[in-house]
Amino acid sequence: MPETTLPSAGERWLRGAGQVLLAQPRWLSWLAPIAWAAAIFSLSASDGVLEDLPVLPFQGFIWNFAHPVVFGVLALLVVPVAPRRVEGGRRWTAMSAIGAVWTVVLVTLYGFTDELHQSTVPGRDASLLDVLSDGVGASAVIVVVLYLGRDEPNPGGLRIRLLGGLIACMGAAALATAWDIRHSEGLWPF
Repeated sequence: MPETTLPSAGERWLRGAGQVLLAQPRWLSWLAPIAWAAAIFSLSASDGVLEDLPVLPFQGFIWNFAHPVVFGVLALLVVPVAPRRVEGGRRWTAMSAIGAVWTVVLVTLYGFTDELHQSTVPGRDASLLDVLSDGVGASAVIVVVLYLGRDEPNPGGLRIRLLGGLIACMGAAALATAWDIRHSEGLWPF
């Protein structure tokens, strides 16, 4: 008989948070990602005054790191829309690999449309590197969600996925920041 390990406190907390998200009916689950997407759209419509304030060291990196966080949350809010399963009294997403890919693609496409919108706002610029960061954040969240849905996760697997996602998000933010410093505007073809 294989040895089973008890989930860590972090794993129990994240699974509990997932249970809360999955407690609402699927049709109602659309409200949270739509509201979050509207908040993103609203923030993109601001004139960028806050971004130019030299308040914090590494402020450019912090603003660029916000992209994977904000779009990771959007991906997380889309997960409850996917089909669900109940095993042993525990609800979780029944998202397939194809569903996971589609979630990341849709969130990244929304990031692209957000950058298009932002390119029309005076005082703002758009960047394909921000879109990359959006996709990295969405991917990191989906990898963790799918991992937490396993019946018997490997010891340390959650830490590896969280750390890998954090490093990928930081790398994407660092790339966007370095581009901004070198070229003083976002990488955008239009």
